[in-house]
Amino acid sequence: MVSLITLGTLLEPQHLEPAVRSPLRISATDLPKLARLFLHAHPNGTGHPGAEKAADRIRAVLEGTHGTLIPQASLFTADADGRIIAAIITTDRAFGERGTRTAFIAELFTHPEHRRNGLAEDLLTHAMQALHDSGHRTLAVTVNTNNAAAIAFYLSQDFRRFTHPAADD
Repeated sequence: MVSLITLGTLLEPQHLEPAVRSPLRISATDLPKLARLFLHAHPNGTGHPGAEKAADRIRAVLEGTHGTLIPQASLFTADADGRIIAAIITTDRAFGERGTRTAFIAELFTHPEHRRNGLAEDLLTHAMQALHDSGHRTLAVTVNTNNAAAIAFYLSQDFRRFTHPAADD
C-alpha cells in the first residue's frame, strides 16, 4: 500500500535570483521531451513507468485529469542543446472536504545528471511567484512517504504538513 503525505505552504512574493537558464512555459508540444525526462527522473524498478505510461501520465496532467493546468506556473528548464532537464507542472484543484481550490504541484522532476544544481528550487520559486501574482494563496503537493528526498526538499522550502481545518460545530 502506498502511503502519501500532503504538504503545503502559503504563497508570498519570492526573491527571484537571475537564473542561468530562464524557465520557460510548458506547452503541449513539449510532451515528448517531458515524457523522456520523466522516465530518466524516476528510478528503474517496480515503479518504473515505461515510455508509453510516462507519456500518458504527462499528457493526462497537461489535459487536466489532476486539476486545471496553471500555465504560468508550469515551467521547464532546458540545457544548451534544448533538452528539458527539469520541469514543474502545477494545477488548480479542489482540496479537502470543503472542496477549497488550491494550487497543487502535479509533478516536479529533474534529470538525475542535473540534480543538486538548484534547478528544482529555481523552478519552484518561479512557479510560486507566478502563483502569487495570479492570486493563489496556497500551494500543496502530495508525496509518497517513502520519498524522503522529496519530503526533505519541500520541508526545506517552508512546506509543512497540510492539516484540514476543524469542521464547524
